[in-house]
Amino acid sequence: MWKKIRWFGLVVGGLAVLFATAAWVVLTWVMVRPNVYAPTADVGPVELRSWEEHDSIYQSAIFPYVLELEQNSGELLYLGAQHVTDARDPQLMDLERRWNEFRPTIAFCEGRARRNRFESRPASGPYQESAFIRFLAHRDGIPVYTLEPTYEDEVAGMLGLHEAKWVAAYLFLRSYSSEVSGYQGNRDDLAWKVMKRQTKITGLQRTFDSLQKFDEFWQREFAEAGNWRTIAEPENLPKIREVGHSSRQIRGEHMVRALTELVGRGERVFAAVGASHVIRQEPFLRKRLGK
Repeated sequence: MWKKIRWFGLVVGGLAVLFATAAWVVLTWVMVRPNVYAPTADVGPVELRSWEEHDSIYQSAIFPYVLELEQNSGELLYLGAQHVTDARDPQLMDLERRWNEFRPTIAFCEGRARRNRFESRPASGPYQESAFIRFLAHRDGIPVYTLEPTYEDEVAGMLGLHEAKWVAAYLFLRSYSSEVSGYQGNRDDLAWKVMKRQTKITGLQRTFDSLQKFDEFWQREFAEAGNWRTIAEPENLPKIREVGHSSRQIRGEHMVRALTELVGRGERVFAAVGASHVIRQEPFLRKRLGK
């Protein structure tokens, strides 16, 4: 009897180790995040184009909004897209043509999400320009980084400007409004999963410990805005927009530091992000990288 129990325990233990190893392999070698590039050069104060000027340019822009700059032997090809959601979007064809002509040595994408290292480009269906950049980089053996700062640095910067509950609310709504699109399951289950993930960080851990707490916060602050579960553009709300602008300032400062540092080192840098980032960063980049 004891031998059977012991044998059963060994089998269960072995299976647990096997599953743990398989999960580690998947997360390490298959479902991967792009690395964060940590710039070290001091570029001084970073001034971005005002939102008023950005809005004026955006309304008449052609997308992708393209910025081509060079410094000594380094070059930057910076594409600002109207965020792609379909694999057949013409912007992706333009992006691939420019990639092949430019022949980058380093690539940058937007976002930090895990993706299958070995996935192919779909002919149709949902797809984003950030995924396509990673596909092209892996295909051609080019190092690919996210243009985002670490989540910890982004949150720390925002907490220096806003109360924790507002930072948590913005980060939660930013992710939830993106992930809920097309979601067929229970929305509250998804929302709570997103909330726990976005607030599992120093400074935000005790902001909202349940969806009920967030509901109470929402009713107190945005009683006339409707249900947050069905709001497609939460940044239409002034306070959420204010926090969002702070996030984009912090992210923008990191982006220009990374790009200018690598171009200054002689790299051929190809980067694709949302067009608003490129439009707002353009004056600073032109000043730093010359012609």
